Amino acid sequence: MFDRISELSNKSLSNGETPSADELDGGPLASLLGEGETLQHVVAGNGGLDHTTNGRSTSIEPSGGHTAYMVVTDRRVYFVLGDDPETAEVTFPHAEITSAEFNSGLLNATILVKIADGSVRFTPKDADQGATVTDYIERMATAWGEFDAALTDARNTIEEIEQRLASGEETSRLVQGARSYISNAHHAATHDDDAPTERMTELIEPVENRLDQLCVAIDTEQIESLLAEARQAKVEGDHETAFGTLARAHSTIADGRKAVTDGGVLDAINELGSTYDELVQMTFEDATAACHRGQSTDDPADAVDAWREARQRYRAALSADWDGEASVSAKALEFQLAWVTQRLIDAHIDYGDALEAEGDEIDDSDEATDRYERAKRQLTRARELASQHTYATAPVSTERLDGIEEKIELGAWQWGGTE
Repeated sequence: MFDRISELSNKSLSNGETPSADELDGGPLASLLGEGETLQHVVAGNGGLDHTTNGRSTSIEPSGGHTAYMVVTDRRVYFVLGDDPETAEVTFPHAEITSAEFNSGLLNATILVKIADGSVRFTPKDADQGATVTDYIERMATAWGEFDAALTDARNTIEEIEQRLASGEETSRLVQGARSYISNAHHAATHDDDAPTERMTELIEPVENRLDQLCVAIDTEQIESLLAEARQAKVEGDHETAFGTLARAHSTIADGRKAVTDGGVLDAINELGSTYDELVQMTFEDATAACHRGQSTDDPADAVDAWREARQRYRAALSADWDGEASVSAKALEFQLAWVTQRLIDAHIDYGDALEAEGDEIDDSDEATDRYERAKRQLTRARELASQHTYATAPVSTERLDGIEEKIELGAWQWGGTE
């Protein structure tokens, strides 16, 4: 343990080592330094201190043969008198320091440390040590100044977010701003190798956690709303809305998981994520069920309805830019859509064939004409779908459609339907 500041100064002057916390415990600086504060430099002075506050200068001189010291930690600069001071004569937090200047003259060197409304001029015994310490103070002043400014901006922005949430106002721009300020604080904490990164990170954590808590309130409300909208759209058969809102919910959940650091908050988002997964699974299961109905039914009309429903669901997923959510890729959807579209084309043709055959068997011209018209619509739709898809085919010739049209016209003529 060091009993005198001069011993710390001599240690620093001799080999640049920083005393450990155990070495300082109970020593002359034990009551001076804050909790977790780390000593970096102790500089012995040659004379007293020139302290200026609001333009008024005061000379502070040590008495009784004592020495003035500049004690520099990772958070503050202390100016003290004597080997066992109870308090510092002047204390400047690094965050408040605006500049630190080292001037080397013919007779001696001086260090001038400034804050907004004052300064201290100090004369080090060792000029080389003085230059080293001044450089350190300048860098820490920059690091702490940027850090404090960023964290203050983050805190103020979070307060505004809280106010806006209470009044139901939009907050997304402010959330982005708060995230940016916190990112700046992290940068300030890590940019300089000598910055007290661990301590700075400890100060960031409660601010970041508070923002996370606010964001989860925003995100969970949005996710819950999107899931409710998707569920309702699913019930109503609005496939495009269902897949679109599910895709947006997926993005919101993913963003929330990336941003959140608090475990409890993450659990809340993960719980909503599980609800999302279940809803997505049910939505795709509905599409698969429609395919099974199309394959198993013997009724051509039911087959058209089933394949049409399946196609609408897969098209809705693709239109929502679905790609990878619930392990369903865009390529898989494209492949499935192509297959379902061909099955729908085939179903339209089968239904058209069946309707035309019914018309041929019906003696009543009105009913027969109705069947022919519906058959023509089915076959025309099959051709339209095939023309819209590269690999789809619809073996329905123009002659086939012309033949059905002749049957329609013949029925109309027989019943006086044409002039």
